[in-house]
Amino acid sequence: MNAITPIPAFDEIPLDWRVPGADLEIRPGYVNRGLVDYPARGLIIAQKLDDGIAEAGRLYRLTRPDDGEILCGPGSVGDAMARAARIANRSGDIWLLAVPDDEGATAATGKITFTNADGAGALSVYIAGRRARIVVTPGMTAPQRAAALVAAIAADLRMPVEAEQGVEAATDEVLITARHAGEVGNAIDIRVGVQADEAAPAGLGIEITAMSGGAGNPDVSDAIDAINEQWFQHVATPWTDDANLAVLAEELRVRFTAQGRLDAHAYAGVSGTFGQLTAKGGVTNSPHLTLIGAARSPTPPWIWGATLMAVSLFHLTQDPARQLRTLRLPGVSAPDPSDQFDELEQDLLLRSGVSTWTALQDRSVALSRVITTYKTTPLGVADSAWLDVNVPATLSRIRYDWRATMSLVYPRHKLAEDGSVAEAYSKVVATPRKVLGTWAGRCQLYARQGWLR
Repeated sequence: MNAITPIPAFDEIPLDWRVPGADLEIRPGYVNRGLVDYPARGLIIAQKLDDGIAEAGRLYRLTRPDDGEILCGPGSVGDAMARAARIANRSGDIWLLAVPDDEGATAATGKITFTNADGAGALSVYIAGRRARIVVTPGMTAPQRAAALVAAIAADLRMPVEAEQGVEAATDEVLITARHAGEVGNAIDIRVGVQADEAAPAGLGIEITAMSGGAGNPDVSDAIDAINEQWFQHVATPWTDDANLAVLAEELRVRFTAQGRLDAHAYAGVSGTFGQLTAKGGVTNSPHLTLIGAARSPTPPWIWGATLMAVSLFHLTQDPARQLRTLRLPGVSAPDPSDQFDELEQDLLLRSGVSTWTALQDRSVALSRVITTYKTTPLGVADSAWLDVNVPATLSRIRYDWRATMSLVYPRHKLAEDGSVAEAYSKVVATPRKVLGTWAGRCQLYARQGWLR
C-alpha cells in the first residue's frame, strides 16, 4: 500500500510557481514548547492633587519610586501608593491612573493639643506613618510647642496633611487637615511615637483628636472607563466604600468571564476595629477582590493595598499556585500589640473575607493568608472554592497559556472530524483528537508546575 503523501502547506511559496529554484520557508514549531510567557502588569488607581502633572484618565508607566510624586503631587495618595509599590516590586511593570478628588467631597480634620508646658526632650509625632520631630526645651509654652510642630509638619512636603496653629484662645492647638478631600483622610493615623524609645517626654501633656469628617470618594467607574479594554492583572485601589467596591467587583467578574479574557484581581487595605473589618469583608463576595485588614496601623491602608498588589504581582507571576505566606510588606508598620488580632479574630476575619498578616519583632508585617472576599455560592451556600487568591491566579494562568498555545499551534488550521480524509492528508487540519492530545500534553506541563493534580 502506498504511503500517504501530505499536501504541502506553504504560507510564502506559491504551489504553482514555475520558475526553477530552491526556496525554503522557515517558521517556528510550538508543539513541544514550555510555558508561554505571561505579560503581567500592575495598576494603581489613586487620587491626585492639583499640583500633580498627571492628566485625569491617562495611564502612566511607573519606573521610579518618585514618579508618583511628580504625577500626583507630593503628599498625595497617588504619591504614597506609587512609591510603596515601586519599592516593593522593583522589576514589575506597574502603571498609574490618577483621579482628582470628587468635586463635592469634604476633607477630614483632626487636632493635636498641648495641654501643659511641662516636660522637655524630643517629641516624635507620626502622621500617616511619617514622623514630625521637635525638641521641647524647658520653658517652652504650649503655644510655642504647637508652632514648632506646625513648622515640622510643613517641612515635610510629602505629608498627606496640612497643619496650622489655632488662634486666639486655641494657640496651643495644631489643626490638621487632609490634603485630599474625601473618605481617605479619615484613615490618616496620628500618634505620638512608633518605636519603643519614642515615648513623649515625661510630664508633657498632649491630646490627639483622630481624623474624621472626610466624605465623598471619586467614582471608580471613571477609572474603569479610562482603562477600557487594556489588561492589568493586578490592581490597587484606595477606595473601600461599599458603592465603589460593588462596582469594582462587578467589573472584575465580567473581565474574568470566558469572553472577557481580561482577568484581573484588585487589592485594597482597610483600617478599623475588628468589627469594622468583618463588616467590610461582608460587602462583597468576589473571587477577584482581596481586602487586607490594617487594623490601627500607623501606615495608611492605601499603602497596605499598593504594597500587597506589588508583592502579589511579582510572586504570583513567578508561580501563581505558591502561597504568599511569610512574604513581607516593605514599608508597612504593624499596629501596637494591643491592636493586633489574636488567632480567633484572625480566623473570623478569614471567614469574613479579610486577609491576615503577622507582626514581626521589628514591627514589620509578614503575610499570613491572602484570600479573596468570596464566601458563598450565588445561592448563599457557604463555599471555599475560591477562597485563596492562588485559585483564580492559577486558573487565569492556565487559561492564558492554553489560549496562547492554541493560537501558536493551530493558527490557521481547518477543522475536520477524527479519521477524516483531510486529517490524513493535510498538515493544516485540526481534529478533536489532535486538539485533545495537545491539551493532554499541556496538562502534563501544568501538573509538573504543581498547578493541576
